[in-house]
Amino acid sequence: MRVKDVLNELVVAAYRLKGGYAKVQVRDQSILISVDHLRTLKRAKTYSIKEPDTLDWLDSFEPNSCYFDLGANIGQYSLYPAKKYGDQIRVFSFEPQNNNYYVLNKNIFFNGLGKNILSYCVAVSGQSEFSKLYIPKFIPGGNRSQFGNEDIENMKISATHIQGIFGVTLDDLCGKWGFPYPNYMKIDVDGIEISILKGAKSVLTNPALKSVIVELGTTAEQEKAISLMQEAGLEVKQRSTRNWGETCLIFARS
Repeated sequence: MRVKDVLNELVVAAYRLKGGYAKVQVRDQSILISVDHLRTLKRAKTYSIKEPDTLDWLDSFEPNSCYFDLGANIGQYSLYPAKKYGDQIRVFSFEPQNNNYYVLNKNIFFNGLGKNILSYCVAVSGQSEFSKLYIPKFIPGGNRSQFGNEDIENMKISATHIQGIFGVTLDDLCGKWGFPYPNYMKIDVDGIEISILKGAKSVLTNPALKSVIVELGTTAEQEKAISLMQEAGLEVKQRSTRNWGETCLIFARS
């Protein structure tokens, strides 16, 4: 076993003796984060500072809202609004990577939010189909997994594990399977954001949708997203790189 792996096991074991979680303060909310790996511990320690624009956006929600978290990872940006708004919000979290999905559900359980957050191990995508998820780092808290194709440019390294998964469009979620139309959506899916938007024409044009925050990489992706959103009646409200250096665009109904 490598030294790094031994260190990981020791850290996880130490937290397990204390309940298996780290307690963190995120603005005015105290939140428990399951420590299953050094990566999830890092996410806990950077929780309150990594994505200030996302937290500001979550703070702007109106009461009695429905929120979709696409690419929820271990659930930081599902847990915070659920804790903040309680029964005044319905949160639907979508995370395809099974390590992340396991920790996401542990975090929901640890924080007593089972009545506020429903999580689904599916890949929201541009087509409704069974496909594969290419995972570069098969660990809890890992990111850059790619649905449908092994995209090395976004993954940075080759997949270390391939997981079977069902992908679904937003329009099918709401139009075919009866999910409520969201008032707010976060889209952070490492490379297929444009595909998701193309499969969401009905959701994006629905008047219930008030605002969307999307993390986008290239200038071309940003321009395409702006075009698709404008067609749906959504305009750029804010563009920022404060979220750990990543460019995110916040759209609102014009």
